[in-house]
Amino acid sequence: MSLPLGTDEMLVAYLDNELSETQRKDLENQLTADDALAQRLALLERSNLPFKSAFEPLLEQAPDEHLQQQFSPDARKNHNVSRRNLIAAAVSFLALGVIGDRAFLHFSQPEENWRELVAQYMALYTPETLAETPTQQALDAQLKVTETQLGVTLAAANLALPNATLKNARVLAYEDRRIAQITWLESTGPLALCITRQTGEPMSTQSEQRLGMNIVYWANQSHQFMVIGHSSAAQMNEVAERLQRDIGA
Repeated sequence: MSLPLGTDEMLVAYLDNELSETQRKDLENQLTADDALAQRLALLERSNLPFKSAFEPLLEQAPDEHLQQQFSPDARKNHNVSRRNLIAAAVSFLALGVIGDRAFLHFSQPEENWRELVAQYMALYTPETLAETPTQQALDAQLKVTETQLGVTLAAANLALPNATLKNARVLAYEDRRIAQITWLESTGPLALCITRQTGEPMSTQSEQRLGMNIVYWANQSHQFMVIGHSSAAQMNEVAERLQRDIGA
């Protein structure tokens, strides 16, 4: 198996004991010198996210020809794809933007806390996941679909953030719940605003940390909102305040 040193695919292969002795030693040497990579490995190691069931629905939507190119001949023949294959393909498709404006979350265990669900999904994002920037026309189309499905008003002009590039908008589906996800890429990594419908009481802004990321969340009479990213708690509060003002949330 040949994998680029330090990629998520290699980290998962390391956790699954699929690396050669040489690859394992090379990766362990890099881990001792790279704190960020070591933290990434720790995150993947402690995640309870069931990778296979989570990513299979994503891969079902991906173009078959491109998907087949990601797998070895043996994997294609046996239809037995490892976690490493699934993550590599899913991250690749997200980065290339070929999934479109809709992705599906499917987990084998019920998850009542939608913020935890989103945090587990966002924990898999790297800057490479959001490397591609869509055209303005494509982005506007994604936002329009998101508006329609979530019943919110979203315009690219109102989603501009300083020192961050707006990357995409999609609707994630978990059982009967729809979660809008608008993503940016900033210097600290991926950043997202997530929105889901609610029928409960409005809630003032609150903050928390999950999986090494800072989260700010609130609710109005019709929707729940959260921003999640790798910036400091103070910076995330500033982002939340700006978005609350600009999109009328």
